[in-house]
Amino acid sequence: MSLSPFYLAYADLRARIAPFRLRTDFETRKTVANIDALLNRARELDAGATPSARFGWAVGHTVDNFMERAERYTAALEKGESPLRGMFCEPGMSFIDHSFIEKDGVMHVFYIRGYVGYEWDTRFCDTFGHATSTDLVHWDIHPPCLCTTRGCVDSYQVWAPGVTEKDGVYYMYYTGVNLDVAQSICLATSRDLYTWKKYEGNPVLLPGAWGAWREDAWSDCRDSMVFLDDDGTAYMYYCTAKKTEDGGMRTALGIASSRDMVRWQDEGAYCFDICDVTLESPFVLKKGGKYYLFYTNCGHGTSYAVSDNPISGWQSLGMLLEPKVPALCPANVPSCAEVFCYKGAWYISCAERQPGCEQYLEIFELYWQEDGTVKVGKRLE
Repeated sequence: MSLSPFYLAYADLRARIAPFRLRTDFETRKTVANIDALLNRARELDAGATPSARFGWAVGHTVDNFMERAERYTAALEKGESPLRGMFCEPGMSFIDHSFIEKDGVMHVFYIRGYVGYEWDTRFCDTFGHATSTDLVHWDIHPPCLCTTRGCVDSYQVWAPGVTEKDGVYYMYYTGVNLDVAQSICLATSRDLYTWKKYEGNPVLLPGAWGAWREDAWSDCRDSMVFLDDDGTAYMYYCTAKKTEDGGMRTALGIASSRDMVRWQDEGAYCFDICDVTLESPFVLKKGGKYYLFYTNCGHGTSYAVSDNPISGWQSLGMLLEPKVPALCPANVPSCAEVFCYKGAWYISCAERQPGCEQYLEIFELYWQEDGTVKVGKRLE
């Protein structure tokens, strides 16, 4: 029986990774699981599966890409290397938008659970993952903590968890997505970070009258995060779209404020000339009396800006994390940045999306300079 060149290469890689299945350390298990995911997707495509679903996005979803990556990781294992060291995910899955919160000296991270080799419209992102660490390198993986709810505004998918604590209550703001991909900001709360209850009045936020939003069509209202200012006012930032005078729309940063973390007052939308595609995954903190906005500058990488107030006046301070390889599409860049202080040191995270939807958590040292700018240091490994 004659076998195809693909199948011969596929079977050979399977034979080469088999010995590593006997190992129990996390780095090897993670790498082998992701090699499996790459090989499985390559075989599906070789057998005629379509790489795209509803929206036709499939950059990097090719047999050659998946096989090349599987070959590279396998060769590294054979050399005694750990090719995914410093890159966390659940074995066999992708790690996407995320949020850190510390409790009793333990760092918790919540994240979208994606699938290697599949766009979100092919295999749905319908659960949030949860992991904990005391050193930001070794992570204990816990059961998924929240999922979609049939018949509700988050019936299709759940995206971009963002967790904030106030008065002993943990508030998780997340993007609920319906089947028409109309997005809205939803809320769940917890006392212990393990058991979460969705707010019965979801969604808690939609864009104001300025927004280009409708329930029955793709509408941007996602990637929310909440920052608590010194006076107790909570500010929410999210990715959205604003109507233009000519009847069109342009991407914008939506802003709202609250005193009770549930009822939100619209503060309008801020349009960014410093992003030539769109801004995603905003993250705001205050330091030295200034407000810093870290964000995904789609098509370029992770950037940041500064302002004297939390609502407007943002001035670009440049790029922090650029793609390691040329971006094939606006999404294939270091993204989803969070900035946090843990055990006296500052860090910035990202989840750089590789072509083909392979994505991992990476954490880098961050240093504040005397002039108010920041500098990215080495990656934690």
